[in-house]
This record gives sequence, C-alpha cells and structure tokens, in this order.
Amino acid sequence: MKKFLLFILFPFFTIAQTNCPHSFVMNDSWGDGWNGASVDIVVDGVVVVPGATMTGGSTATINFNATEGQLIELVNWVSGTLNGLFDNEISWSLYDGVNIPLNSGLWGGSGNGTANCSVPTCPTPAITGWSMGNYDAAFDGTNDDSIVQYVLEYSTTQFEAGDGTATVVTFDSFPYTLTGLEASTTYYFAMKSDCGGGDFSNYIGPDPWSTGFVIGCGESFGIPYGSNPTVMTGINYPIQWEPSQVTDFFLKAITNPGQGVSNTITITGETEADFDYVYIVEMSTGNILLTPTSGTFNGLEVTGVGELGIYIVSDSSVDSASDPEYTPVFSVSCQTAGLDDLSNNLFTYFPNPVNDQLTIRAQKNVSEVTVYNMLGQVVLSQQPNTIDCSLDMAQMQTGAYFVQVSIDNSIETVRVLKN
Repeated sequence: MKKFLLFILFPFFTIAQTNCPHSFVMNDSWGDGWNGASVDIVVDGVVVVPGATMTGGSTATINFNATEGQLIELVNWVSGTLNGLFDNEISWSLYDGVNIPLNSGLWGGSGNGTANCSVPTCPTPAITGWSMGNYDAAFDGTNDDSIVQYVLEYSTTQFEAGDGTATVVTFDSFPYTLTGLEASTTYYFAMKSDCGGGDFSNYIGPDPWSTGFVIGCGESFGIPYGSNPTVMTGINYPIQWEPSQVTDFFLKAITNPGQGVSNTITITGETEADFDYVYIVEMSTGNILLTPTSGTFNGLEVTGVGELGIYIVSDSSVDSASDPEYTPVFSVSCQTAGLDDLSNNLFTYFPNPVNDQLTIRAQKNVSEVTVYNMLGQVVLSQQPNTIDCSLDMAQMQTGAYFVQVSIDNSIETVRVLKN
C-alpha cells in the first residue's frame, strides 16, 4: 500500500513544481498610466487576466500562473482615451517563472511566449553593448567558455523567437557586427546561446532596434505631431544641450550625399514652438549648422558638406484633442559640382553654380580669396583669416569666374559659374 501511495503522489508533486508565477510588466513613458488602454493575457487559450492595465504611474506588474510549456499570448488590445492618442507611450515586457524575458514590445504586440519554470543549464547571452549604425548592428557581451556559439535571429517584421520565419546567423564570440542591413529600417532581434549537444539557453527578445535614418539626395521626410516620442527633459533644450553635440533626441536623420559632396537641407512646416526643436550638425567636422530652432520654418536652407545630422527633440506631450498638427518637412538637394579640393583636402566650396553667396570651408585659415573674371580682372578680393568664409557674388554678372584661394602658403584656383 505504501508503494501504491508513493506512485500516486509523486506525479502530482512533479506537476505542481512545473506551474509557477509569470509576470507581465507594463510601462508608460509619460508616467500617467495607460489612459484606459488594456489587453487580455491568455494561457493555452484561456484568459487568465482580462483587461490588464495600469491606472497611473510609470510601471506596474501583474503576476499570473502558467505551467511549463504552455503558450502565453496577449490578445484583444483596447485603445486608450481620445482614440488611442496616448497608445504610443505604452510598452510592456513578459517574464517567465525564473524572471527570464520571454517577449517585449509596444501597444498592440502579440507577446507570444512559452511558459517556463526551470532555470536553463545553458546561460543566456550576456549582452553588454548594442548599437545600430546606418547599415549594421554591433553587439558586445561577456563570453562564456560553456557557450559554443550564439544564435541571432532578425527580421523586419515581428516574429516569435524560434518560429523559423526570421533570418538566422550564428557567431562564435563577442564582439560581433551584423552587416548588410537597410538604412531607416526597424529590425526585430532575438538571440540565444548554444552550449552544444542540443543544449540551448532561453531566447532574449525579439526586441525592436532601428538602423540610422538616412535621407538621400532628392528625398524628403516629415515628422507629424502624432509621432511625438518618449524623450522629455524640459522645454529649455538649447540650454541643456552641449555646444558640440546633441545628447537628448528622439530622431537622428543622416543625409548621405557621398564623401565631400555639398548638400542643402530645406526645412518647411513647423514644430511646436518652445517644445519641439530641430538641430543640424555637419558630421565630419562637428560644426553646428543650425542651433536648436523651434517654431515655423519658411523654407529655411542649411548647407554643409558630406553627412549632415538632423536631430529632433520633442517634449512628447499632447495637450488636447484639438491640438494642431505640427509637421516639419526636410528636403535634401545635393551639389556635386564645385567640390574639387586641394590635393591635401584643404578646402571645399559650394554651391556651384552660385546665385549669391559662395561658401568656402577649409581645415586651416584662408588667408586670401581673389575672384577674377574671364578677362583676368580682379572683381572681388578679401582676407578672411578664418576657416570658413562667404563671398558675396550677388551683384556679379552671369558667367564664369576664377576663384583663387590661398591657404598656408598654398594657392589653388577653381572655376565657378554665376547664375
């Protein structure tokens, strides 16, 4: 009889051990709760938490039980107040019974994951650094001798880790750089460790990461008010930013005209005055081409050479449903002529052809600039003794001119067309 009782009790004891609390962590970037938005948590087709939500604050956690191997889903997403105006503030994470991330995402995400109550023998990847370039992704982490290789899955659409729909690559150790990505694109990444012999860790991710936002010559993009992000540090952004860099922004766009090519960003539309700012930097030199500017842009032109960085900072707030839509639009045009430089790359000049102002940008002080007409007559001469200078050619007649530039005892002459 004792043996019979032992046989009956043992499997029940085992089943109890494989059922454990899992957690659903809700976040709100503004800190005022989900504003009426909600979602159902489903385990193997059964709703275990109907209408999960948070009524206030920045974060809240809901615990629910699941048995190892069961499918966990997030279904029946409900938009918040004002037709979901604040749904972009919502994010969430799903954790298993040993506090390992199963999934994460934004409002509307599926949240699929498999319940787990056991600590895996193969450790998950210990990520210490993750950065996105314009066309690549760089991963760094702590290598572990027990790990044979790492399995990385990625896709431009949301997927469940291990479902076979994503692109899979493997690498032996950190650091690792994934190349061949598309610019201006959001990718979803998941990763696990392979300890050999069929022993794998749990996945981390999939999590969304975006490559650099790149604008080509002749292209345009706009940022509508509804795209307001999660960054908020106050309204006095120009005071808070460092002189040579932007440390707080929600979007960084890069122009990609080619090395040394002059390109002009034309800004139209408007941002919300004193709340959303635009800031433009010449990436190769760090020169600030446009200090933090807010309000209405009436075709403002900003010109630089090579990659130009467009930074946009927003307060991430909407006062009411009656707020107007603010949409700054950025258009990029490129000048490929007039960018010949000295053999030691001392200066560039643009635009060419020129309508009024010809800009000369050098690495050393320009000691003298002289403009000659086709008859060899001097029509303009100046001694700027600065690395940047502008020549006023607005009153000159249409035609070709020679511009002689003196830098550090070197003289170079270039041909410029005046419209």
